[in-house]
Amino acid sequence: MTVWEVVQLPVAESHQNEFESVVRSHLPLLKEADGCLDVKLLRAIGKEGALLLWVLWQSLEHHTEVFMKTEAFTEFSSAMMPFFTATPEVLHASTAIDGF
Repeated sequence: MTVWEVVQLPVAESHQNEFESVVRSHLPLLKEADGCLDVKLLRAIGKEGALLLWVLWQSLEHHTEVFMKTEAFTEFSSAMMPFFTATPEVLHASTAIDGF
């Protein structure tokens, strides 16, 4: 069963463009990660300084048991960390309804 990792990333609006560039430059780490199927970075509307990172994993274990134990995870998270104004909130979700 596929699982979405949904992370609310608190990044000051004044640094969002730079943050997006950092994330973009590190996307190959996710693309090459075992079990990573898709990634999206969204700007929240109506909530200043909030971005949402959505990563689709083949399974919860691919994220928590495989990717989070790799050098790629350390590099990816370390690159983002200096931009956070608070601790990111991480949720995992599965699809309940898909489509209309």
